[in-house]
Amino acid sequence: MTKKIGKASITGQKGINLIEKIVLDMGFVWHPTNLDAGIDGYIEIRDSVSEEVTNLIIQVQSKATEKLLFKSEDTNFCEFTCDKRDLEYWMHGNAPVILIYLTVSTNEAYWISIKDYFKDFEKHKDRKVKFQRTLDKFDASCKEALINLAKPNSYGLYIAPPPVKEILYSNLLEVVNFPKKLFVAAAKYSDYKKTMSTLKLFKSQLPNEWIFTDKSILSFHNLKDDIWNRICEVGSVDTFDTTEWAYADCEDKRKVFVWLLNKCLAEKVKNDLDYWKEKNPHYYYFRHTPDLSTRTIRYQSIQKTTTRQVFRSYKKKNTDGSYYRHSGFQGHFLLLNDRWYLEINPTYHFTNDGKQKSKFSGGYLSGIKNLEGNASVLGQVVMWADFLRGVKTSQLEIEVQLLSEYEFLRFGELMKFEIDVGIDDKLWRPQNIETSTDDEVDDDQSMNDLPLFGQEIHEN
Repeated sequence: MTKKIGKASITGQKGINLIEKIVLDMGFVWHPTNLDAGIDGYIEIRDSVSEEVTNLIIQVQSKATEKLLFKSEDTNFCEFTCDKRDLEYWMHGNAPVILIYLTVSTNEAYWISIKDYFKDFEKHKDRKVKFQRTLDKFDASCKEALINLAKPNSYGLYIAPPPVKEILYSNLLEVVNFPKKLFVAAAKYSDYKKTMSTLKLFKSQLPNEWIFTDKSILSFHNLKDDIWNRICEVGSVDTFDTTEWAYADCEDKRKVFVWLLNKCLAEKVKNDLDYWKEKNPHYYYFRHTPDLSTRTIRYQSIQKTTTRQVFRSYKKKNTDGSYYRHSGFQGHFLLLNDRWYLEINPTYHFTNDGKQKSKFSGGYLSGIKNLEGNASVLGQVVMWADFLRGVKTSQLEIEVQLLSEYEFLRFGELMKFEIDVGIDDKLWRPQNIETSTDDEVDDDQSMNDLPLFGQEIHEN
């Protein structure tokens, strides 16, 4: 008689193979039993760093199918009914037992701890297991839960953090170029108001990058040029190395340098951004489009080229009116380890008509703070960094080219750090909150409070 192996046996073995792969990806050891006695194998906990095995085990029963486990993409639960004899067998003994329900068609697997799940008498009587799509997925993210399940309550087991490297992206954009020379001259007038009234009287147009302080004019422009003779004594002009201000021990000198950097930043972005200065907090934001249509920009995110809507309209609830949302940022220059950075804190500006600030701005902003996750806020930081660097894109080629050619202030890359310890977000993030993993989120979402760092993980 010809020997045969049924389709169910093939499916069952595919299921065991999938479980073995997931277990090995965790760094644990898989021991198949090769016996049809209600347990298909067991997991032995292993320390991935020290490579030591612990003799702490979890028994595993696999239930594999070729059918889809969930009726649709919107379904969050699926059910499996346990055999009565199997359930009684699993509940005996002192070793933990897990049931893994999986489909080999999509390689999805879900699990529960048998003895914990069926402590409830009604569940035990019913014998049905309800698996949750988001909470019960059997993959590398449940490693810590398996460790806790395997160890006895009296057992102190330490497993080293997973051997992964993470790149942490900060919101600090490096300043890579500023003018080498700083010009200082005595002011013709003793106060700033008189200086400005003189400029208005003669309709003099001066560059923006200058300041009045201590009866002196300071600028990155050459104050010996004729256009400056209405407000400063040209014969008194001195030239200094800008680093004497940028890295001075004197805090007042560094403040003057920052003042000038802010003047440069305003000049750099003036073709695209407006500045809110009526009251704190002050910030830049994208100017409205002439016809109030949506403005979308393309930029290079950490992993791909993507887009973001930086100006768009929203319908007001229960009315026929609209309001407008402008992407913005608060910027502060910081000196860290002898390098200057622009700290970028994303925010939003809300207007009634693209110009007049909405009196409901605070409500719009506070009402959406909890909707945007770290990935989205990091995406905004990366977008602003890309914009301020002046990298060319198809939609912003003209204005971005101007940004990149502005010689007084240029930016490099965001500060980032590499650490040797991985952080599993699923272990601390609330399980009932879904956060976006893309740079752009749903337009009905908005920003969360900015964490200093975003993460990119590289496994060894």
